[in-house]
Amino acid sequence: MAPGRVYPPSDKPIALLDLLHFHLVHNPYFPIYIFPNDDDTLTEISFLEFTRAVHRVAHIVRPNRSGQDGEIVALIANTDTLLYHAIGAGMILADIVPFYMSPRNSTPAVASMLQKTACNRIFTIPSVHESLISGLDGLGGPALQFQTIPTLAQVFPNLGKEKSHYPFEPYPEAAITPALDAVFLYLHSSGSTGYPKPIPLTNRCQLHWLQQPGILGYRHYLPDLCLGFAALPPFHSLGNCMQLYTPLISVITVALYAPTSFHDPTAPPVIPTSENILDNLRKTGANCIIVVPSFLEQWAWDEKAVETLKNMSLVLYGGGPLSSKVGDALCAAGVSLAVQYGTTEFGAPTQLPDKVQLENGLWEWMRFGLSVLIRWVHQGDETYECQLLTTEKYQMAVENMSDVKGYATSDLFVKHPTHEGLWKIIGRTDDVLTLASGEKTVPAMMEGIISSSAHVNGVIMFGRGRNQVGVLVEPRSAHVDLADNKAIEEFRNRIWYEVDEANKNAPTFSRIFKEMILITSPDKPMFRVGKGTTSKNATLKAYEEEIDALYRTVEASTKIGNSTAPPSEWTVSTLEHWLNEQATELALGTIVVPNIDLFAQGFDSLSATFLRNRIIGAMRSFPDLQLRAAARRIPHNLVFECPNIKLLADRVAKIAGQPQSQVNEQVKGSALHDAKMEIETMLGKYSAELRRTKKTNGSHVESSASTKAGRTVVLLTGSTGGLGSYLLASLLKNEEVAKVYALNRHSKASRVQQRQTAVFEDRELDVALLKLDKLIFIEADATAERCGLNEQTYDQLRQSVTVIIHSAWRVDFNLPLSSFEPNVRGTFQLVDLALSSTLHSTPRFLFISSVGSAQGWDRSRGAFPEDVQLDASVAVGSGYGASKYIAERLVTSSGLNATSLRLGQIAGGPNGAWTLSDWFPILVKSSLALGKFPNIQAYVSWMPAEKVSAAILDVALAKHAPPPALNIVHPHPVSWPDVLKPVRDAVVAKKRLPKESLPFVRMSEWVALLEMRAEEATESDINAIPAIKLLDWFRALAGVDEDLQRTGRTDVEVGGIVKMVTEKAQSISATLSGLSQIGQADAKLWVDYWIARGLF
Repeated sequence: MAPGRVYPPSDKPIALLDLLHFHLVHNPYFPIYIFPNDDDTLTEISFLEFTRAVHRVAHIVRPNRSGQDGEIVALIANTDTLLYHAIGAGMILADIVPFYMSPRNSTPAVASMLQKTACNRIFTIPSVHESLISGLDGLGGPALQFQTIPTLAQVFPNLGKEKSHYPFEPYPEAAITPALDAVFLYLHSSGSTGYPKPIPLTNRCQLHWLQQPGILGYRHYLPDLCLGFAALPPFHSLGNCMQLYTPLISVITVALYAPTSFHDPTAPPVIPTSENILDNLRKTGANCIIVVPSFLEQWAWDEKAVETLKNMSLVLYGGGPLSSKVGDALCAAGVSLAVQYGTTEFGAPTQLPDKVQLENGLWEWMRFGLSVLIRWVHQGDETYECQLLTTEKYQMAVENMSDVKGYATSDLFVKHPTHEGLWKIIGRTDDVLTLASGEKTVPAMMEGIISSSAHVNGVIMFGRGRNQVGVLVEPRSAHVDLADNKAIEEFRNRIWYEVDEANKNAPTFSRIFKEMILITSPDKPMFRVGKGTTSKNATLKAYEEEIDALYRTVEASTKIGNSTAPPSEWTVSTLEHWLNEQATELALGTIVVPNIDLFAQGFDSLSATFLRNRIIGAMRSFPDLQLRAAARRIPHNLVFECPNIKLLADRVAKIAGQPQSQVNEQVKGSALHDAKMEIETMLGKYSAELRRTKKTNGSHVESSASTKAGRTVVLLTGSTGGLGSYLLASLLKNEEVAKVYALNRHSKASRVQQRQTAVFEDRELDVALLKLDKLIFIEADATAERCGLNEQTYDQLRQSVTVIIHSAWRVDFNLPLSSFEPNVRGTFQLVDLALSSTLHSTPRFLFISSVGSAQGWDRSRGAFPEDVQLDASVAVGSGYGASKYIAERLVTSSGLNATSLRLGQIAGGPNGAWTLSDWFPILVKSSLALGKFPNIQAYVSWMPAEKVSAAILDVALAKHAPPPALNIVHPHPVSWPDVLKPVRDAVVAKKRLPKESLPFVRMSEWVALLEMRAEEATESDINAIPAIKLLDWFRALAGVDEDLQRTGRTDVEVGGIVKMVTEKAQSISATLSGLSQIGQADAKLWVDYWIARGLF
């Protein structure tokens, strides 16, 4: 139990350092922080211990006050909150000006802020932030000094047990008192419109902020509060105010996560999750919490979470909008919910909610403090912009007004109609729509394009706090009968050209689908101000119910299909026309060619989902019971299985006209034959072209990895991919390699150098390698003639390249073979390049294939050999594996010294980097949500990414020509439980779950749980359980597992992948032959990486 407390005087401002001294004298053993221990006890950090920690930091960072006062030093450290605040306060005590920088900032963003503040010194954790440090060093400019931060053990040597009689040396006092307008701390803006901007806080700001109602207001709040603020980042303004200023001025305890870095200074801090936030509240007894809205969105529909929140005296949120649906539901459940408002520019000016607000469910409304002077600027409707004015007692950190000192927030508020003094924020003057995802849509340009339609009189976009945007449209002349679905559809079609044009100029998350066009009612026109322009807020308020109803309808449409006008009949010809219309609309107006792959014409997974929903909705709109029943037989991956209009029309017609048993029998009877024929047809097409190319290019002698001069010049495709990044790093470090050409496709979003740097940073590879002269980036379309290169570049490659490593390939196990034809065509173009080489011998050609090319192998024939298979039936299965098989056959018959390397599953690299969208991370995340992990009777032959890369280079640079095919899988596989149990244990430990959590069940039971959650799954369900999107894949895994359970076999890899022979590969690759088994250490790295990247 906390001892009694003495409050600092409230009649005059007190500086932060003076508050520390005050508590050292008056409240030495009052706990400023608490955190839970593994044995369910609590550790208390007293004001005495924290103040001494601050002095110890000052001794370390500036011994004996040596050097100059006021040096600006950046603090970039992903470390425990307790340590972070001690370091920050210690720097201030030492007369150093800290610049708190988020460790999530990019290297250019950090460089920009350093330059703007003339900051050349950084306190950090070099081993943790190595990529950032090396990136800054590589940018040039003034020399930077990097200093390792003090450790938790140095600063808190008696963690939780400090006593006044323990040895301690106070830091020397400053000779002079710092000026009120001198900067004592830098924070930075969020960077939503560019690089983050430094925001200086003066000593005057500090004094005034400590007296603000959003900080001082916790002092006498009843009931007495313990603040569960562990989830706030300490480098952020909100974290700094709530975790440091509030306990100092209000003499109140803050509950934190238990520190992790006492024994390992490089250990990452606990990452907040929806589960461990609540767990921390329960263990510490905290009764007040403040979080961002996304956590409340997750908790609102979890009964256990709501029970915990109901026991809180206050549940506060800030940083973004909370949907009314969630807020109302929490209030109705008895949660004491309220909003807090503030920013780095002006602090925390709003009061804590009073009894009236809580009892009346006024969770969206706030009251500003009496000491806060506000100028409310009327906007011509019910809204006002909030402008906070500087006074003698309230200094803004940023002043942006010309006529008076103060800060114009651009935030729009409305007054409460009956409760005087209550205000609610409803938007911004710049009309930016902040979606639930945090992404921002700027409506002005899109509204302008739509308004250009002759049929439109007014346009207002909406979607604040929602998952997607919509648009309210007022017809210009003829009113639309809103009771007539056909009339609504006709009007939407009339304005679709303009909507489509607006979509083309907008980011993906801002796209407006036809279903999201809402039409105004004739008796409720849009409100307008004196100038005739629409009054957006008044209009949206008037249409609040209609907008809510539209979102409910669209959400339901993802479960049961849209109310789209159906085809006139369900014949193939009619369906082709109807489906083409729907697909053209969903492809943003691109005219869809019926016999070409939809995904090559602009479709993505969202478009495929909408098209499937429209098919289901059309079926269910018919009175025919048989047709309505057929809607239930539409497979989840329909569009992926039938990726062009002709295939899709044929499949839908069969489903609509026949019972499911007949459809299944037809599909089963012809699938194998058709799939093999499709492979042979595509192979025949490119083999014929290859024969013509070989005649044109003539013959060469057998190649080696280098020219006669001993220079190895490598052309690498796909260097910005996961495996490609490791290959590139290894090639650049290899002294045998004189030059590397990195060929990647062009991207509108960013230059290839930027993409490559981002991938290197993510995998913690040496970014400095990318500045070597021997690296040349090429952006081109390998599927085009001559690889899309100009004549000069193409000839340069012909005259110099000695090794080609073709790694680039689309990875999507849902897509059919036809979707991979561009990849096959790209392989042909690269073979053509190699055959046209002007060197004495043609380049060595390494094609990065996959064990998927053996997916149809008959397991009764034993392990899959390291030979090229001429029977295409071995590759029947997914389009991905079939396409790899075709490419293998092409490169083998090319006459080049070509080798196909069949890779198995690639696991995480040295830092655990494993792509979040891969099936295994998806399985782990989904298992956490389902509460169970699947057990499978099989083994895995996975290899760490860097080992796969090393094995490939062993082959690429081998002295003698390698054979045509090699299997690159782990020669010493381990059982599935030997991999999954360490993963499960690491998840349990990192998420601080009970040890008995997440039990193992049979794969079939796990899939059954998945199927239950997939039924009528909402967008939030799919986000939490992404395995729903791979349901068919996991069903296949379960089917194989059931077969293995019945037979008792354990010699099959997960997913039914055949055992692969590796003797030839091991004889060439020392990496492969000397490979150790994967295990617990690897699993921990994977989980750490996934958590750090926000997977769960």
